[in-house]
Amino acid sequence: MAYDTDLTDEQWALIRHRIPRAKKGGRPRSTNMRRVIDAIMYVVTHGCKWRGLPKDFPPWETVYRYFCAIHSRGLWRSIHCDLYKEIRHRAGKSKRPTLLIIDSQSVKTGKCASAETKGYDGGKRVKGRKRHVLVDSMGLLVDVQVTPANVHDTKGARLLLEKYKRREKKPKVQKIIGDKGYRGELLNGFVRKAFNAVVEIGENHTNMIRGFVPAHKRWLVERGFAWLGDYWRLSIDRERYPSRSMSMIRLAFIRLMLRRLVPV
Repeated sequence: MAYDTDLTDEQWALIRHRIPRAKKGGRPRSTNMRRVIDAIMYVVTHGCKWRGLPKDFPPWETVYRYFCAIHSRGLWRSIHCDLYKEIRHRAGKSKRPTLLIIDSQSVKTGKCASAETKGYDGGKRVKGRKRHVLVDSMGLLVDVQVTPANVHDTKGARLLLEKYKRREKKPKVQKIIGDKGYRGELLNGFVRKAFNAVVEIGENHTNMIRGFVPAHKRWLVERGFAWLGDYWRLSIDRERYPSRSMSMIRLAFIRLMLRRLVPV
């Protein structure tokens, strides 16, 4: 049976080289890895439990085991980076962005989330975790960091940007746009030192003629959060560990980029 989340032949061809090959020796692999990836995309999009996967997919234990194996090897991140660079290349842009937009989103957590990974965001009145997201001028995910919800935006932003700098040996960032939650020398000083870049605070405002006017470029990160809203698994952070939450967010953008590279 076909599902709307199944990859096309062209989409599968873009990522199959990153999927772990069968180990040498022993019995030949009998699992269809393409169906495993289809099942993982089904979980991310439709939000069912692993145990709730339709029976025409491989057994849920097998699907979950491969999801964890690919996650532990850092391959979800590698697949995301490969597709991100390809989509920017096709758009005629440099593989390393010069403009980044940052924001955070506090979400509730499921029952499985461990207590030490949760916190209370007094501003949003949410008990759970906070997603710190970095996007480019195309609105595509550059990187993500998940922290307890009580972590301040500037501290979460620094963790996220430090991780991005470790990944990109020679970043070309010139400007980072954020809301007023990112004011202060803690973040500004770090950005100047690490990237030789500036932090610009973008604020929405109301115009007598045009009405509500969104801040220049900052709406792109809000659109990114709206895209995540299409994935039911992400409506609540149901993962036990924040690292797996980040993999789920990357999977959502992997599917989005696959559909942009190979329209259905």
